[in-house]
Amino acid sequence: MKLLLDRKKEYGVVLDGGGARGTYQIGAWKALKEAGIRIHAVAGTSVGALNGALICMDDLKKAQDIWKSMTFSKVMNVDDGWMEGLFEREHKVKDVLSQIWSVVTAGGIDVTPLKELIHELVDEEKIRQSGKEFYLLTFSLTDFKELDLGLEDIPEGRLEDFLLASAYLLGFKNEKMGGKRYIDGGVVNNVPLGSLVKRGCKDIIEIRIYGPGREPRVKLPEDAQIYRIGPRVRLGSILEFDGRKSRQNMKIGYYDAKRMLYGLEGLIYYIDQEHAEVWYENRTKHLSEIEKAELGLVLKLKPGVSDKLLYLAMLEAGAKLMKVPKYHIYTVDELREQVAKRYEEQADQTELPGFMHTLIRIERDSKMNLKGRNFLTLKDFTPEEITYLIDLAADLKEKKKKGIPVDHYRGKNVALIFEKTSTRTRCAFEVAAHDMGMGTTYLDPSGSQIGKKESIEDTARVLGRMFDGIEYRGYGQEIVEDLAKYAGVPVWNGLTNEYHPTQMLADMLTVREHLEHLKGVKFVYMGDARYNMGNSLMVTCAKLGMDFVACTSKKYFPNEELVDYCKKVAAGTGASITLTEDVAEGTKDADVIYTDVWVSMGEPDEVWAERLRDLMPYQVNKAAMANAKPTAIFMHCLPAFHDLKTKIGKEVYEKFGYSELEVTDEVFESEQSVVFDEAENRMHTIKAVMLATLGE
Repeated sequence: MKLLLDRKKEYGVVLDGGGARGTYQIGAWKALKEAGIRIHAVAGTSVGALNGALICMDDLKKAQDIWKSMTFSKVMNVDDGWMEGLFEREHKVKDVLSQIWSVVTAGGIDVTPLKELIHELVDEEKIRQSGKEFYLLTFSLTDFKELDLGLEDIPEGRLEDFLLASAYLLGFKNEKMGGKRYIDGGVVNNVPLGSLVKRGCKDIIEIRIYGPGREPRVKLPEDAQIYRIGPRVRLGSILEFDGRKSRQNMKIGYYDAKRMLYGLEGLIYYIDQEHAEVWYENRTKHLSEIEKAELGLVLKLKPGVSDKLLYLAMLEAGAKLMKVPKYHIYTVDELREQVAKRYEEQADQTELPGFMHTLIRIERDSKMNLKGRNFLTLKDFTPEEITYLIDLAADLKEKKKKGIPVDHYRGKNVALIFEKTSTRTRCAFEVAAHDMGMGTTYLDPSGSQIGKKESIEDTARVLGRMFDGIEYRGYGQEIVEDLAKYAGVPVWNGLTNEYHPTQMLADMLTVREHLEHLKGVKFVYMGDARYNMGNSLMVTCAKLGMDFVACTSKKYFPNEELVDYCKKVAAGTGASITLTEDVAEGTKDADVIYTDVWVSMGEPDEVWAERLRDLMPYQVNKAAMANAKPTAIFMHCLPAFHDLKTKIGKEVYEKFGYSELEVTDEVFESEQSVVFDEAENRMHTIKAVMLATLGE
């Protein structure tokens, strides 16, 4: 997940009042700490002031422990059993009224326990020395004046008194402090945002619990940025000081903070949404507009919502119905798998609402029916779908070997857009298309106006009206995503800077042919793991339950966001993700050792010099292969610089003195090398992708 806040900045935190609901704020604080968010100022009122003091003390464990074990009698001089019965509605009305009357006649609820709790919790010296600014709000009844107090305004030794003063709810027995009476600051200002704004704080996090009280409007500077964490469910009464309720609210606060920090989607659930809009369009495209409108009414959605919002609403409603646990961060794929699994376990599915059946039908139709789907990255495909494509490729390969034609697509045509030229990719697409009876049109940089006179969007809309499918090989992933968005026909990624999905299918088919299985295979990638091959292999291994190892210098590790995504996927498939700079550790007992070229053509000499210097320790040589299993195979997506039989190879040797780069000729030409099986399998797997997405 990508953090939306800047760890380099320091933030002010605003904590409103809300009595027992305050435990929510401690859960949110935990998430902020875990994310590495730096807090330099805190402003709070009522329970928010007390929690603010705990934040300044920076003792999360202490705060959690006290709230987890919270009882009514730790705040008020009451009987816990009677109060629990009150909130469970076990008492008769006349008994409740009688108890209220006795409290009123006694001058209010005795909060001596709260005073003692504050004394037990608060370390004034630690707060004053924390380096954090701390402000609390209360209201002086004696002076009839709102007080916005910083530490410098509170006499030494009086902080506990003013924390209690800030929390004097109406109905509490109000005793004088320092000769004056106070009431809860939330009565006049329950959201002390202005307390930080007027002191120049511009990056502010509000942790809201929506207690009763006044919320004055605050004029913000133009460059101010407010981030709000707030509940979407009821947190209970402000007087419900119950340990069980506190633990629940703390959990809600924790996940709600993560929703804000990482931009999680979902109204009920916490969803790390990775799919492009087109993924949802493909999933719902078989629903008529009438069906979509009816589903929207049932799910209480606004008319005309996007396919994405419609699908997510169905998914969340289905998850709630199937009692999938809420307090967990799911990917869309994880959540729908949970829903589908629990649906299948239902003894009587006929009693379920219609939207539930529609959702499952969508899942079943899309699981192995890939017609109309784009093939842009394997992140968009489930393990079952990837395995299906590998199986289909193996079947098509067998049929070709036996001379059994699979030419159902006579009369269809595909466009092959190559902004980067390639031998294997072009030949694989052309042979695959011709085998299936299709015509092909090859468009290289000199043969089209793409990006020069015609935008990607316009190109997509033109070609989509002429061709039945479009392949793209070139630069940024956003280009192929735009093609897919506007084309209206399946688009296939032949390679971008970020992903190389067709190569992945060829690689996995090759591994399975030689090792007879995929799950549990230790797959080691050596070299520069930051781009399409490293990215794609890591995603694919995670999806298929394999043990992926990136063995390279730390500066060439894959980006953290993608590593986090793959680790999350791996947790559900039994895979593992390892990044190491140690060749001996990385290659030990490997089943597969894989590498790719280190430098792209056209890059300057200084880049060549840097890469060669950094990556030469990660060359795949005899020693690396010897450290792997005896049955290990060597793989390379080609072309490979393993000798001096190429123009570029000779130039590199003349400039830098290396006759072999990412792999030695000895390994490349060894019996363990399966590189030409991979090259052949590109064609069979590409044929499978086209057949599956075009449909029979």
